[in-house]
Amino acid sequence: MYLKYLEIVNYKNIKSAQFEFAKGANTIIGENDAGKSNAITALRILLDSNYYYNTKRLKETDFSKSLDNWKGHWIIISAFFDEISIQDRQCEVCGEIIPDDEDVEFLKSHIRCEGFDYGTVTLYIRPIKKIRTELANAKDSEAFEKIRSSISLNDYEFYYTSRSQANFTDLNIYSKIVGNFNSYSYISPEEDDLSLLGTKIDILDVWRHISVVFIDALRDVEAEMRKPKNPLRRVFDVVQSNIIEEDQNSIKDKINELNTLISSIKEVSNIGLELNNKLSEIVGLTYSPNIYIESKLKEDIQSLARYLSILPSDYDDIDLLGLGHLNILYIALKLVEFEYERNHEIINIMVIEEPEAHIHTHIQKALFDNLRLSINYTQVLMTTHSTHLSEVADINKVNVISISSKPYISEVMRPTNQLDSFGKIKLDLKDLKLSDCLKRYLDAKRSVLLFSKGVILVEGDGEEILIPAMVKNAFGISLDEIGIGLINIGSVSFEYIASIFSNERLHRHCAILTDLDSIVEGSTKCSEEAAKRGTTRKDKLDSLYGENPWVDSFYAPYTLEVDFVNETKNRKYVENVVRNHYSKQTTIDKHIKNINDSFVNRYDSVLTVAKDMGKGWYATVLSSMLDNNLVIPDYILKALVFSSQQVLTESILRKIGIYVLDMYDEDETISELKNKFNTEDINEVIKEFADKLPDDLLTKFFKYRMELTQNE
Repeated sequence: MYLKYLEIVNYKNIKSAQFEFAKGANTIIGENDAGKSNAITALRILLDSNYYYNTKRLKETDFSKSLDNWKGHWIIISAFFDEISIQDRQCEVCGEIIPDDEDVEFLKSHIRCEGFDYGTVTLYIRPIKKIRTELANAKDSEAFEKIRSSISLNDYEFYYTSRSQANFTDLNIYSKIVGNFNSYSYISPEEDDLSLLGTKIDILDVWRHISVVFIDALRDVEAEMRKPKNPLRRVFDVVQSNIIEEDQNSIKDKINELNTLISSIKEVSNIGLELNNKLSEIVGLTYSPNIYIESKLKEDIQSLARYLSILPSDYDDIDLLGLGHLNILYIALKLVEFEYERNHEIINIMVIEEPEAHIHTHIQKALFDNLRLSINYTQVLMTTHSTHLSEVADINKVNVISISSKPYISEVMRPTNQLDSFGKIKLDLKDLKLSDCLKRYLDAKRSVLLFSKGVILVEGDGEEILIPAMVKNAFGISLDEIGIGLINIGSVSFEYIASIFSNERLHRHCAILTDLDSIVEGSTKCSEEAAKRGTTRKDKLDSLYGENPWVDSFYAPYTLEVDFVNETKNRKYVENVVRNHYSKQTTIDKHIKNINDSFVNRYDSVLTVAKDMGKGWYATVLSSMLDNNLVIPDYILKALVFSSQQVLTESILRKIGIYVLDMYDEDETISELKNKFNTEDINEVIKEFADKLPDDLLTKFFKYRMELTQNE
């Protein structure tokens, strides 16, 4: 049995989300403030007996930020458990959470293991029955809103059920169990649909058989280890019954001997004598009790457990260990505890929040990789914004959580959702799983695409080096600053990587940049084969992603080196590269002449220079020559517009505009535009900028951005 799904509705910045987990080690990936901690807190509210949360702790801010008015709305947290075996069912609580009859429609929205039972546990944080009845009986909108306005947090209850069969992320389901606030209708308690809501349960019965351990990013492990009920003590509590009687008697005899020895020490017995003398002086012999000092170390095994401690071989105490080692020690102890107690619990869940907080990069990777060994008796959920952890995370067990800029609502995505069927049907991968291939491909560098707000895929070192430099010089911002990940896929075909961006998987705009390698008549550097590959590649990409709103392809007519130098303003940078690289003046003069000559001569010359230097080094040197007067080739500019459409906030657009205006000599027009970029409506300023500076590169950028918006 394991936790398969966690559904959260109307909790903090999570409006409606479904997390999918697997056995073993799972990861929730997301940038800061995306909602990772909120998801974990919701899980703990539902399943963690140590996280006591009730109506007295409920706050208005616990309700989703997307709700205009929280009053009357419900917070729903639901757990779906799969693979409940016959052995699991021997535990009474399992029988309580398994539905009597399977709902076919409900199961259509869940991928699950056939042949096993499943169960659900759900928490509804909802208005009490009196309030729900009043809302349901409201005669009109005015009466409805009057009742709503009177609701306080004291009017809410925590209602736990099992056996619910509802996909709570479906808005229609929410309307069926709560109501429709837009039409001022509310479901009466008398009309509750128990097939959706489930059967009321005592959550304590569930908590007794589910163990959830939370390891905080800022956990004070040293203090935790010194508590009376630390993990070591709990492990000992489990194993003490296994200590044979002979060993127990031997320990008792030694404790008694030790007590006798301590009591017989002269200095100890003298304390008793002095105490008796002092009592006699105070109250006299008649009224003074006769006192003696005796060692009373308890001889029972359980009492002795408090003296057990962990000592590292190189240190005298664990408080001398660093935070990283302490955290690893704590995790290891919890796993040992789980192993000993697995016969008592039906499921163990370990939640580790941002292990990167105290654990070194290499240890993070080893830790995560090896946690899979505990698959049989522990399910691990980790949250992270570390690319190093995402590198070793199994992409099949990853949930990506992201937050939109407005209205600051989290969205949960799974990069491999329906990915293997896409690979089989669209990419003709017969005996291979696309998800398994991607798992091996995504290293720390490439896994950036899981965190990025937009992605540009390129296939060469030149693009990887030159494009960030072009954007920084032209617009004064870096790709990192706006959250765009530029990934050099090398020799891997684009379609394998771009496939994770779709309505079913990651909702990120992904721009593919590739060369058409078109034939240039008269050139000695052209390749018929390269041109054919370029055409074939274009046909394939257009066919695969033509209808995908998250992926688009942008084609260099020739190659980056050629298309860059075809822009007249860019030739001076290439000329400087030539002067920097070659020592013979005749060679320098020849290449500079060709660069400014006919297209065919320019084509052959720049490819010769790039080949002589190596394309990667050529791009490196060229990027160091750039300034803010460069021109970004059209296909790259369009790719930038496409990939950044979700992230170009008003403040970023203002920053770009002012940066570009600073390049111009100050006059009345420029000064006026600068002022407007700081104060006036951004869309109106963009239009005015385009009217007054029609030839500027930024005007072209704004034009492509507007065209993209209009086409949506």
